[in-house]
Amino acid sequence: MEIYVVKVSDIREDRLNELCLLVDEEKKDKIKKFVNKKDKIRSLVAEILIRTIIIENLKINNKYIKFNKNKQGKPYLKNHLNFNFNISHSGEYVLCGIDNKDIGVDVEEIKNINIIEIAQNYFTTKEFEYIVSCDVEFQLNRFYEIWTLKESYIKCYGQGLSIPLTSFSIEVDQCKNIKVVRNNEYEEHAFKLFDIVQGYKIAVCSLNKEISNGIVMLNQNNLIDKYIKFNLEQMKG
Repeated sequence: MEIYVVKVSDIREDRLNELCLLVDEEKKDKIKKFVNKKDKIRSLVAEILIRTIIIENLKINNKYIKFNKNKQGKPYLKNHLNFNFNISHSGEYVLCGIDNKDIGVDVEEIKNINIIEIAQNYFTTKEFEYIVSCDVEFQLNRFYEIWTLKESYIKCYGQGLSIPLTSFSIEVDQCKNIKVVRNNEYEEHAFKLFDIVQGYKIAVCSLNKEISNGIVMLNQNNLIDKYIKFNLEQMKG
């Protein structure tokens, strides 16, 4: 298992268009449809990140990298069932996790929102009690813990929002051990929370019993340069 984070920065419009030529048509069309430039950059950087990881790990020529989606829309790498990945992005960060079993990742920028109303409507009673059982100053942090953990579980499970958010419960004990309860039974998912980036919460969920303790921080410019280099080498080869 590996977990990667890229801090996103601005890309000139002409450079953006050039880089879009190095991804497939479907992704290029999706990027072009975004009105907000930041959304375009996040989506492009996420695509470059997963393609670079695949090229490095599986030695596949970029033009032969093909993605499919399951019925709920979760993407997977065609013809490589033991290579699982998941991507999330929020604010200035793109997050990607790869594993040999199902994995789900979520990054959320922490914002001052009405956490009580949201938690009452979309979280279970136990989750709500976990959030409000601490001092007010810590409730926002706990809210984002539950939010990202629930998102990572849904994404790992691969069924998207076809799973009602209140149909399962995330439990965090006093020792910060994390479990998920569904249909009154504990499931065999492993979880981990990360606070490596100030103002953001990161959660990872995996069917493997252990989750990596570290996150690989990548520089956007270095990542793009490496991706371009791989493409040039593969074109010559």
